[in-house]
Amino acid sequence: MKNVIRSFARRYGSLALASIVFASPASAETRGYLISWFAVATNNPDFPVNCPIAAKDPDRVKYVAVGGEGNGKKYTATVNGQPESVLAYPDASPDPGLETVVGPYAYGFDLGSAATSKFIDPDTHEKVDNQLWRAVGCTVSFQATPPVLPYSETAPWGTMLDTSPGYAIQISGTDLSKDGPVSVTLDRTVRHPERDAAGGVRTGVTYVIDPSPRSHNVLKGEIKNGILSIQPDYIYLVGTLPFYTQIDLKNAHMRLHSEPGGKIVGYWGGYADWRAWIYTYTARPAGGANDLGLYWALKRLADADPDPVTGENRMISVTWRIEAVPAFFATLADGKLMAVASHEGIGGKVQQPMIAATAVKSVQ
Repeated sequence: MKNVIRSFARRYGSLALASIVFASPASAETRGYLISWFAVATNNPDFPVNCPIAAKDPDRVKYVAVGGEGNGKKYTATVNGQPESVLAYPDASPDPGLETVVGPYAYGFDLGSAATSKFIDPDTHEKVDNQLWRAVGCTVSFQATPPVLPYSETAPWGTMLDTSPGYAIQISGTDLSKDGPVSVTLDRTVRHPERDAAGGVRTGVTYVIDPSPRSHNVLKGEIKNGILSIQPDYIYLVGTLPFYTQIDLKNAHMRLHSEPGGKIVGYWGGYADWRAWIYTYTARPAGGANDLGLYWALKRLADADPDPVTGENRMISVTWRIEAVPAFFATLADGKLMAVASHEGIGGKVQQPMIAATAVKSVQ
């Protein structure tokens, strides 16, 4: 092939060759994006409908000092005859009966869980699975609406942005300004994301892709009507404390669209290990957080992968909201450009940001 190109260039000139090479409609393109937001997909337009008990009595939870007279029971676990924190062994405590979401709407995907546990997605109007939201949606920590992250994920995400490698998305296709099949590649970068003057993640920065295979994912996807989706697959990305220890998503789904400036916004969903998720709460409990309530709610609502011995489900349907800004990516070995930052919309379409509804807050 190289000899054919050289012969063409000698006969017709390099400019003629360039006009054919660069004008070819079959040439593929790859756009790069760095994740700038990753959090549980919240949905708080109507708190009294989602959580009627909390809405009727927002002051029902009382905080008392531990150790004084009249306090309730203090549960501990016993391991090898020694007392241990119940947060390390939450099954040693009873289920406190944390209120869970009963409203009809949540973001997500149809993963195949029972019809009785379905929500309706506010965007697609399809029946979807998202039992994680059902479990956590009545707690004050998750009464947040974009552009505000859930309280319990704000500080860990901000810390990770400033200290840990970023998450990279590459979208490849013949012509990303049109509908058609694409390839979606996920990796981690070698260094942490750069901030802009407003504290967000800066657009148009060049990052080197970590060549380690641990966080390398290649997914088959499609752009249709400006929406990027993937064929259900498995996603694994190495995490970093104090954020998630891992992003381990089975039956993974994805739905992304472009917004002004080239940013892509949307959702990832699938099944995740609920014990791995709740570990970030029980291992380092936040002040006032009902960690045991969350543990039991997830255990009760888990909807996939039953244990062959106990029959208890080991995985729970989850949905994360993500945002990613345009970025350039290069190889570590030789600095070869892998993906370019683009302000154009995927599929040639750009959606205006949704106006967020005001959340009604409560304490639980």
